[in-house]
Amino acid sequence: MGSSDIPPPHAPPWLIPLSTLFLGTGVLFWVLTYILMTRRGLATQSYGMPIVGLAINVSWEIIYGFYVAEAWLEKSGFLFWLLLDLGVIYTTVRYAPLEWRDGGRQVVGRHMGWILGFMLLVGCWGHYAFASWWLSRPGVGVGDKTGKWFHGEEGYDTTELAYWSAGVSQLVLSAGSLAMLLVRGHSGGTGYVIWFCRFVGSVSGMGLCNALLWWYWPEAHGYFLHPLGVFMCGLSLLCDLSYPFLLWQVRRTERMLPDGRLVAGDVVVSSKVDKTL
Repeated sequence: MGSSDIPPPHAPPWLIPLSTLFLGTGVLFWVLTYILMTRRGLATQSYGMPIVGLAINVSWEIIYGFYVAEAWLEKSGFLFWLLLDLGVIYTTVRYAPLEWRDGGRQVVGRHMGWILGFMLLVGCWGHYAFASWWLSRPGVGVGDKTGKWFHGEEGYDTTELAYWSAGVSQLVLSAGSLAMLLVRGHSGGTGYVIWFCRFVGSVSGMGLCNALLWWYWPEAHGYFLHPLGVFMCGLSLLCDLSYPFLLWQVRRTERMLPDGRLVAGDVVVSSKVDKTL
């Protein structure tokens, strides 16, 4: 976001191109994440993204791809993400009955399509409400918004808007991924390379991009060190840094079934459950 911004005279001329490069790197690594997650999900008959994280992430892409983004590079990035997310959605709905198979949890697995659809509607509602409020008048946000443009009008900072909304999505996804690994006790749908790609994508697209803008254009990007921003991104970072260590522990104890599925080491799977899909 913010590829049409005009920095002040004291900022170097390469600031916007370089920040856009960091953003593009983040986009690329998240593209790899979606592709690898879909392949891993199909191979292990599972899914790798927590349901709430998937819903808030996909709804974010819908609202920003069709409503907020105006530059072709930004819009195409969001829409390409959305296209690749279809694979993650498919594996989630397809294999949810295997992950939600115990006791009263079976109803979740059987109705995952409807549940995820409802959550997407709520997510779109929330993201649109926040974005439309932010863009309702100039000057919303932290600092001086001179040089920030949206549809030909100055004072609208879509970079900060994306930072807050993506930050919430990132925190939900990072914490949810850690919790999902703990609860399942197996690595179905995920792995070390997938973690690495989403980690680099987040650090580059949110961390390096906004850190660079704050360093050279602090009057408009003070949100990067705002206490809420530090809490939100700092907690996400802690979750992501903890993830590979928990993943290592889980992979030491998980078992692979004859059909390629992974289960926790202490799970007893009947032949009837094995044939459900």
